[in-house]
Formats: sequence, structure tokens, C-alpha cells
Amino acid sequence: MAFLSDSDLHGYSGNVYERDTGKPLISVAVSNGRDVTLTDASGHYSLKGWHKANFITVTAPTGYWATDYYIPVSEKKNSYDFSLERLENDLTDHIFLQVTDSEVGKDGAGEWVSKLRRLADQLHPAFIIHTGDICYLDGLKAHIRDMNSENMGIPVRYVIGNHDYVNWGEYGEALFESIYGPVMYSFDVGRIHYIVTPIVYGDVKGKYTQSDVVTFVENDLKYVSTDKKVIMFNHDYCQENETGFVLSDGDKSIDLKEHDLLAWVFGHWHYNYLNEINGIFNITTSRPDRGGIDASPATIRSVVIRGGRLVASDCYYSGFEEARQPGPHKWRVSLGGNILYSSPVARGGVIYVGTVDDGWPKHCGIAAIEEETGKLLWKRKTKNSVKSDICVTGNKILAQDTEGNVYCFGLMGEEIWTTTVALLCPNNSSNSIAVTEDHVYCGGQQHVYCLNLSDGSIAWHKTVSAGNTSPSGFVLYEGMLFVGAHWDQLYALDAATGRELWTNKGDRLSYFITTPAVYKGYLYAASWGGLYKVHVQSGKTAVYRDMEGYTFKSAATPYFENGIMYLGTADRGVVAVDAENLEILWNFQVGKSLIYTSPYSGSEGATVDSTVVPIGDNLCFGASDGFLYIIDKNGKKVAAYDTGAPVNQRTIVGKDSVIVADFGGNITCFACGSNVSGL
Repeated sequence: MAFLSDSDLHGYSGNVYERDTGKPLISVAVSNGRDVTLTDASGHYSLKGWHKANFITVTAPTGYWATDYYIPVSEKKNSYDFSLERLENDLTDHIFLQVTDSEVGKDGAGEWVSKLRRLADQLHPAFIIHTGDICYLDGLKAHIRDMNSENMGIPVRYVIGNHDYVNWGEYGEALFESIYGPVMYSFDVGRIHYIVTPIVYGDVKGKYTQSDVVTFVENDLKYVSTDKKVIMFNHDYCQENETGFVLSDGDKSIDLKEHDLLAWVFGHWHYNYLNEINGIFNITTSRPDRGGIDASPATIRSVVIRGGRLVASDCYYSGFEEARQPGPHKWRVSLGGNILYSSPVARGGVIYVGTVDDGWPKHCGIAAIEEETGKLLWKRKTKNSVKSDICVTGNKILAQDTEGNVYCFGLMGEEIWTTTVALLCPNNSSNSIAVTEDHVYCGGQQHVYCLNLSDGSIAWHKTVSAGNTSPSGFVLYEGMLFVGAHWDQLYALDAATGRELWTNKGDRLSYFITTPAVYKGYLYAASWGGLYKVHVQSGKTAVYRDMEGYTFKSAATPYFENGIMYLGTADRGVVAVDAENLEILWNFQVGKSLIYTSPYSGSEGATVDSTVVPIGDNLCFGASDGFLYIIDKNGKKVAAYDTGAPVNQRTIVGKDSVIVADFGGNITCFACGSNVSGL
């Protein structure tokens, strides 16, 4: 496509005034998408022409709001006037809601929009921000019907995502702009200056470049008053420097830390993750209606601002409001936060478990509970969430948080050492670690580390993939370390050196939510709708079977007994599989999931993330429907116990009881009586 040069274009001018009084507004920023200027004493502004300009935008200053904050540029129009509505207060203290990656189709959004409306009515946010991937041509056309400023009752703003670049018009952003407006703009609420910028790559070639983005941000920041903090909205993390927050186009750089950056809020990765780096927050959120790529629960996020501070962020999980009262039980203790994939571990009459908090301030850590009574013995805070299994070996407790901080505690909660390992961006890991008498295998499914158990020093480090994180854990077997690298392939490493022994990516063996398991010389893995039986030594696939109608995207680990594999699924409860030929023998169906964890699965899910364990002559597991199940080995229900919240972890079977951790952050002990012995 050909653009006119800037010298061939006329400039833009107009006035900004108060809607009710007609009073001219002074020092209000106006932009053509690249250049930014301020109104003068008469409320007038003028801007140079720009060959890529599609809109003139106004930055609503604190105390005002612009319902029509952009005006399309027209060759027939020379003047672009804006009227701003004065607010009753300046919203120094305010809330905004984030949704992202809704990825709707031609039928529009689903039930999550109703939850968003209820949250808006309850929390009274200043605005809602959608941080990209609406997506594709049909979705872009349909989404606006379900979620806009009128039907939500509050202002709604949009960020363009990579799947919002479509074949329509002359360039990738054209349809988005025709429906949702500009891809670069800013606005003020209270003491926060919000800047919206585009991801500059997508499914179709776009018009705007990274240089355009950097230039706009540079020009916009010139007029931000010193009493304001800055929050950036983009579809992706700050790619040029995620933890340093430097925006660059290769020639020019902006250190956002020098401009009082408070947070970078993004989507794209389908994770729930919040970390704080020297007072600046990285914030990303899963889809509102489907499990995240890393099996994060579907979420709508709130962010609470007081003055110039971010004081709170909460996650509201689609399908799950709060834990209901459980059925009859021996004892119950609440640990705060959530318990996602961290299975409780019992040692010496004490239960140890890790907790999750994807909001702010953080209430996550490692807790110890007395097994007999449920008394909380101690809780140690971790910097970020412990999403997956911890390990107890000898007199040491090992855990890793999502930021790559690896902790070694004594049995009384005393810190022995902490080591931080570097992770692939975005800075996040949710996989389960593995431990031997001498070493800890940790990091992520991209960067694998072996630490010395004695002091936490690094024995070796291996970069294995550029995939994603997931709860799929490391597996040790006879000196080999198996890594199911999510969205990549299966790796076998020498556990002593990290040397690659073999890889397997056959038959779509690339998607790892389930942790593989070894049985009789074979590694059993699940990916998408398939089951795999792989030779441990050679890495060759012995048996592969595509299971039509089944989705193996649950965080469970296979359990084997007498030649049969028992495994949780995303949508069909638990299955029993012949370990020889991978034929499904039966499945036990559970109820509808209360939280949506399985990637790309939503309200249709009947997910079992909990690993099946033996209980006498029977089998025991928890489910996302909020029940603990005991079934026989023919797939018939023996008993069910109402836990009150989703159970995504392995249970602990005692002499006459079962101990369950749930997503509501509770540990509950149920008396199972004769069900334990199988009578």
C-alpha cells in the first residue's frame, strides 16, 4: 500500500471544551496517533499531518471523561472538537477490571460477560480494559455487541491483540479500528496516566511499527504531570526488557522506570500471573471463559488503585464464586489464598502443602498442619505462588514458586537456603520439581536446573525449549530426567549432567499438562486427545492411540496397578486404560467443573486434575466439581464426599480417613470408614 508523505497532508486542529458549560479546557493532550500537543488558553490545539493518522484522540484529564475520545480523520474535515464530561470526583481511588483473550466466534461472548456485568455492578470500577485477542474477523464483529460501554454501564476500552490483525481493508488493524477505534491512545484517572499501545505483529501485516509506538509513547509522556504514575496496557509483556521495562525500537529507547511506571498490564499468554519488581508490577490474566495455556483457571481480574499506589488485585474465577460448606468431616483448616496443583504431603504426622495467590498483596507460601487435628503449625511466606507439588526428603522441604525462587525449609519451617533460577519470559513457572537425596531438579520446561540439595548451588543448567509453562512435572527414573516441554516435545536428559539423551515429538506429542509416568520400562504420556507409550531407553513410541471424544489436558499423573492405567481427563472424569495396548476400558463421569483449568476448556468440562490413588481395594480422587470420589476398579461409585470447592490435587489416604486440599484454600479431613478397606 502507498501512503502520502506528511508534507502532502494538511494538519489537524480543533477545540476541547467542557460539555455542560462550554468552557474551554486548557493543557489537555490531543494526538494524531504519533504527535501529541496541548490545548492553549482558549482550549485550541493544532497538530501536524501524519500519513498514518486515522484518528485524532483526546487524553481525558483527571476529573473528566471523554465518551467520544476519538474522531476518525477525514479528508473533508479540518476541525476536530472534543467535549469532555466533568466527573463528580477525580477518582483518586478507583478500580479497573481486566479481561483478555476472550477469543469469541461469530456467536459472540458467553456466560462470562454476565459475570463481568455483575462484578461491575458490585465493584463500581472506573473502566473495563480488554487487553487483546477478541479475535479474528467474526469475533471482532460479534464481540462489540456483548461488551461495550453502553451495555456494561461503565466505560470499556480495548487493546489490539495479534489475532485481531485480520484480512479486511488495506492493513491488519483496519477492521479493529473501524469497530473499536485507535490502537494508540491515553487517558487519566485520578493520579494514574494510562497508555494503550498495540502489539506490532499479528496474523496479518499491520500498518503501525514499533518505531511508531515508541514515538507515540515518547511524545505522550512529555505532557504527563510529575504527580502521576503510569500504567501501560499492551497485549504482550514489555518484550524489549520484561523485568527492566525499557521500550525500544532498536534505535530509540524509553526507560519507563524514569517515568514513574507503576504497572505493565497484558494478556496473550493465557496465564494468571502477577509479580512485583522494585515497585513495578507485571500483571497478566487468563481467559475469562476457558482454562489458560498453563492450566490457569479462567479469570476476570480487578486492580485497585489508591492515590498513586496499586494496593490490591483480585482474581474472580469463572464458574466459582466461593467455597460452599463441605459435607460432614473430622476437621478443616483454611490457609488463605488458593491451593491449585500443590498436592499435600504427609510426613511424620505433619501435612505440608503450597498455596497460591495470583493477586496482590500476596498471601502464598508453605504451610504445615498437624495430621491428627488439623492444627496449623506454621506457615512461611514465599515471594510468589507455589502452584505445583512440593517435595519432602529427609528433614528438608523443597518448593519452587512461579518466579523461579527455589526454597529449602527445615521441618519446623526454618529457612535453610533459597536459590533463584532464571526463567524464560514471561517470568513464570508452574511445573512440579523433582528431588533425590542429593539434588533438586527445578526451573521450568524451558530452562531446567539441577541444584545441589546441600546448599542450593547450581550443579547444571540446560535450555531445552522455547515452549510454555504448565503443571506437568519433572520425572526421574534410573538416572534419567524426563521433561514434557509444553507446546514443544518430550525430552530425556541425563540427570547427572543435563545432557540430552533423546527427544520425541511424534504424533502431536507436544502438549503437556499431564505429568508422564514410568511403568515397566515405558514412559506413559498424554497430549491433546492422544495417549503414548514410549520406550524409556530409546525414546521411540511403542504405542500411540488417538482417543476420539477424550481430552487429556488435565494436571493429573497416571496411576498404574495390575496392568491398568488410571488417569484423569479434562472432560470425561477418570478413565481406566489397558497399559499394554492403550485401549480405554471404562470411564467414570464426574460433574461439571466449578473452575475451568483445562486449556481451552470451559463450562463443558468435567475435569479431574487430581491423581488417582488407591484406597483399600478401591480408588480415590478429587474432581473440579467439588467432590471427593471413591470408586471401585470397575468404575462404579462407592462413595462421594462434598468438599465445597474444586479439588485439583492428589489426596492423602489415611487409616480410616482421606485428607483433601481444595481450591478454596482449605485442608479437610473426611472420615471414610469402611470405604478405606473396600468393604
